[in-house]
Amino acid sequence: LFLEGCYDSFGKFDALEYSGIWFITIVMQAFGMTAALLAGILSALSTYAVQSITHLDPVFRITHATTLRSSAWGRPSGAMEILEHVSQGRSRVLIIQLQGHLFFGNIADLTDTIKQTLLKKKGTDEQPLIVVLDFTLVVGMDSSASHAIAKLKGLMHQIYRIEVSIFVSGTHRDG
Repeated sequence: LFLEGCYDSFGKFDALEYSGIWFITIVMQAFGMTAALLAGILSALSTYAVQSITHLDPVFRITHATTLRSSAWGRPSGAMEILEHVSQGRSRVLIIQLQGHLFFGNIADLTDTIKQTLLKKKGTDEQPLIVVLDFTLVVGMDSSASHAIAKLKGLMHQIYRIEVSIFVSGTHRDG
């Protein structure tokens, strides 16, 4: 087990995960397999907690759609007029890009940041008609975060009068 756990896995895990493997091995040698199972659970929970709080701020960026690249090629002139319209076009689309793990420890910060941003824009020319929540940089989410996102969607509709909210997910690809 030592060869498989410690020697063969060298270089395949980051330092925190690899130290967890050594911790389990030492506990197994000193106290037996049952204690090693408990050490494994403790190591897994600790590793998850540390890796989950790597990005304390779950909001990566808040921007308007005017800052994004858009393909005008093959787009009818009527569609371009709508996109460029001052009161209904891209300037009224707010994009909120999220990152890291969303969990009970940082979801309150996320919802507060989004509410404050929407409150600042409410009643101004920048009040968004559409909000896009971009989850492409999110690595994981627990149930409390998903419930908070569902509540946030309801708040966006009721309080801030945002009729359309779009949730984008998927893997992030470089390039």
